[in-house]
Amino acid sequence: MNLRTVLLGLVLLLWIVVQYGLIAWALRDLSRRSRVRGDNKAAWALLILLVPIAGPLVYAVYGPASFLSRPVPPKRQPDDTRIS
Repeated sequence: MNLRTVLLGLVLLLWIVVQYGLIAWALRDLSRRSRVRGDNKAAWALLILLVPIAGPLVYAVYGPASFLSRPVPPKRQPDDTRIS
């Protein structure tokens, strides 16, 4: 086994990790959203699963109807009764 074979194996391993990581992230995000563009989660899931790297990236750009956000805590009013 020479250096070229080892490097090719590492590149292939990196490609696989990135591909499955993107798929896992996109499917997890898709399952948590109540709405996506086009209102068709099944079509988005097929795109994510059948188009290796581009599917999850297309979903990331065009899929979400809105970004998930954390609830914003209410603003506190200044307490004028404090004694300094």
